[in-house]
Amino acid sequence: MNKFIASAVIMFSSHTVSALELLVPAYFYPVDDGVAYWQTLAEAAPDVAITAILNPDSGPGAAFDSDYAAVANAFQAAGGRLIGYVYTGYGARSETVVKAEIDLYYAQYGVDGIFLDEVSNLAQHLGYYQSLHAYIKGGFERNHIVANPGTQTPESYLGTADVLVTFESPAAEYAGYEPDAWSASHDATRFAHLVYDVADADAMRAVIDTARAHNVGHVYVTDDGGDNPWDTLPSYWAAETARVAAVPEPSAWAGLLAGLALIAARLRGSTRQGRR
Repeated sequence: MNKFIASAVIMFSSHTVSALELLVPAYFYPVDDGVAYWQTLAEAAPDVAITAILNPDSGPGAAFDSDYAAVANAFQAAGGRLIGYVYTGYGARSETVVKAEIDLYYAQYGVDGIFLDEVSNLAQHLGYYQSLHAYIKGGFERNHIVANPGTQTPESYLGTADVLVTFESPAAEYAGYEPDAWSASHDATRFAHLVYDVADADAMRAVIDTARAHNVGHVYVTDDGGDNPWDTLPSYWAAETARVAAVPEPSAWAGLLAGLALIAARLRGSTRQGRR
């Protein structure tokens, strides 16, 4: 067994594949119906893995909001993961401003990580996101990072986040979506899809099945639409959480087979390079 194969076997013997999780853009203000939505998230958290994105005002807002803090704390206490929304202007927004908003989320709301929105997928901006990654990972103990290009992305961007959102669009566009070929060689837990304008529970289940077929480990599907499709929970929320919770943890054999497939792919690439 050569050194490459040996190292690959070691790597994939510890490789794990997780069940499906929910990534919820919880962009509803916590009064009236908004409070009910947050309570619904908290009630579901013990039964299905949920990461909720906190977004007081396209960021942490100018001042601490005790209403948001109350629902955020209740959600975390129920077992949910809370991450704070920060937009990056596709790499054009000042790093200093972005880092200041990240600091505010941790100081004011005790988040478990950060959701970076408006993420570029251009190679020229990679260093910007690598810098933000280093800042979050180096500065905070709870440092889960979700980055949202919302579309196909170079593989190099996988190093800027724990999870990449590689689709964020209405259902009408999902049927024609083709994932990057490179994504098949990574764990599904590294990818998320956010799909809105999904008409009913049957269509929701079909979207979730499609996401799983695309090697996606985090999803959110809603019948909401319009300018802000993230300001309510879907009418079929109970059916969606049931569908996600029912996805079984893959067996050890599934992880081994995935690992062997990756080894074969890398060996083919190594052989092609050796022939040049």
